[in-house]
Amino acid sequence: MDKPICKDCLNEMLTQTSRRYFYPFIGCNNCGSFFSSLYRGSDVYFNLCTECRSEYNDVSSPRKGYEFISCCICGPKVFLVDNQRNELVFSSYADLFRKVCDFILQGEVLILKTSNIFYLICDATNREALDNLRKIKKTFKPLPVMFKDKEMLSKYVRTREDFKESFDIRILEVDEVSLPSEIGFDRYLGVSIASDPFFVLLFEFLDRPIVYTSANISSESPYISNNEIFEKFSDKVKYFVLNNFDIKTIQDFSIVYNSLGVCIRRGIGRVGQIIETDYNFRDCICLGPELESSVTVCSKNRIFISSRLGHLINEHVFKNYEKLIDDMLYLFSLEPEVVVSDLHPYYLSTELGRNLSNSKRIEFVQVQHHKAHVYSLILDRQIQGKIIGFSFDGTGYGEDGKIWGGEVFVGDFYNLDRVAHFKYIPIVAGDSAIENPILIALSFVCKFLPDRIDLFRQMNKLQLDIVTRQIQTDTNVYYTSSVGRLFDIAAVLLKVRGDQKIAFSGQAAIELEKLATRSNVSGYLPFEIFLENSTLNIDLLNAFRYILDRRDFENYTDIARKFHNTIVQAMYKVAILVRDKYGINKVGFSGGVFQNKILCHEILKVFHDFEVYFHRDIPPNDSGISLGQLQGALIGGR
Repeated sequence: MDKPICKDCLNEMLTQTSRRYFYPFIGCNNCGSFFSSLYRGSDVYFNLCTECRSEYNDVSSPRKGYEFISCCICGPKVFLVDNQRNELVFSSYADLFRKVCDFILQGEVLILKTSNIFYLICDATNREALDNLRKIKKTFKPLPVMFKDKEMLSKYVRTREDFKESFDIRILEVDEVSLPSEIGFDRYLGVSIASDPFFVLLFEFLDRPIVYTSANISSESPYISNNEIFEKFSDKVKYFVLNNFDIKTIQDFSIVYNSLGVCIRRGIGRVGQIIETDYNFRDCICLGPELESSVTVCSKNRIFISSRLGHLINEHVFKNYEKLIDDMLYLFSLEPEVVVSDLHPYYLSTELGRNLSNSKRIEFVQVQHHKAHVYSLILDRQIQGKIIGFSFDGTGYGEDGKIWGGEVFVGDFYNLDRVAHFKYIPIVAGDSAIENPILIALSFVCKFLPDRIDLFRQMNKLQLDIVTRQIQTDTNVYYTSSVGRLFDIAAVLLKVRGDQKIAFSGQAAIELEKLATRSNVSGYLPFEIFLENSTLNIDLLNAFRYILDRRDFENYTDIARKFHNTIVQAMYKVAILVRDKYGINKVGFSGGVFQNKILCHEILKVFHDFEVYFHRDIPPNDSGISLGQLQGALIGGR
């Protein structure tokens, strides 16, 4: 697992008389970032010079037996090139990093290759550079900001939160930010303190923060080869800080909600850690879902979960996903007894799982998507005994053939029973509707509030007529309990989203949350809970009717906040009913919806009489599902 630079290596790297002066590949047994090499050797990685070999064998040295020991003489080389691959020659690495910083201060967007990932970087105070970076990456998401130290952070950001320095991007609640709005923050900002040697060296010449993000076109996996980087960016970026160290495994940066302690992306500094558990598993490989793909392997009860790759329908992502599977089987010398996938019959990961099962002649097991969310939470937090598990996200194939996404379960890691869910609502146009929240809202209104269909008069009449006819005749309609879709409806009814497509998964919900952060109102909207076929149903029809009745008379920010409060109140009422029936006082929350900071903080307030569990080291989103799928390889009973 990668670790931030330690104080001893930092001092050595900044000492002019050291042979590792300004050498960013410095490391020791207490620090270093070479996990991406997937090294399996029994000795050193590099062809060592005499001095490094002596250190490696010295029992008193912090580099005794350190596989990646090297220095400026025998280790990887760093070089600065232009987009025609012409190298700019310097007499020292200090001069090279000084020139890189000159380019940053001139407003350039650069590519920086560290020991584990390529980054796009630019001056965080330069609006033009920020706009350019967004165009290059084709991203609409908020951008993280890196500072030299907490002193620099305090010059630009006022926050009451404190945090430890690590590779993580920490999402802080901020009171005031003196940075351009192009970064994309509201009350929350993603920040980090330089802890990778490459960035530490940059800040020797920078007196301002930088924006940094993985060097990939949005929706593709991070790139790992110099050639691929040139292929993608040589017409967009002028200068590249590269090295000749081969990255063999994809990682992204880790993101953590600071005050909640919830990891929402598991990457550098976290991937590579072996997970231990008291449960017994067969040797297996778990292939995750399709949207936020990851892979988990278990060998002799040693569990390893990969970094997130992205959406498998993207060809670039899928090729890397296949390579990752091969790499992990090779790294762990694993001959799996079972392969586990999602319940969805048409996911690419499911199809690959079947093929792997057939080719290796091993058992093929499927675990329902939302149950896997809760199972991953149980492993993440090492929860003992039974729990009431809330599993909310955008979509997942249900055991009844419908699309789940607002589920409540009771049980433990051996078995979960579905005891409640949000009432099914109709959706037409399939995946196209997920990309167009207005179609989801239209489907809902057509079905349950037909007298308000005039709300959609701006839509194409032909499309409006088709959707209306489909809903009325129940033709080509699928039904979902998804909380993600309920957020989409609220966003459309509150005019947060119009008829434009979303640019990334969950965008409508994120924009609704952003609107709600401007209000602290404590009320909530009306809803109903009823029993149907021995299962509790949560119905938000009256909540949406309230939004339409009151949106012209009430502040939109207050209504948006009340909608968030409504979801929490509905969960709380259900939890009380379930506790009364089963005597369970533990509640856990998993699924992408619980990346919503308002919901999480409100849960902590409302569920004060319950034992509450959020994720910690494993993300609540789909990238944590592969870990929960281990339940399909469980050995024995309770």
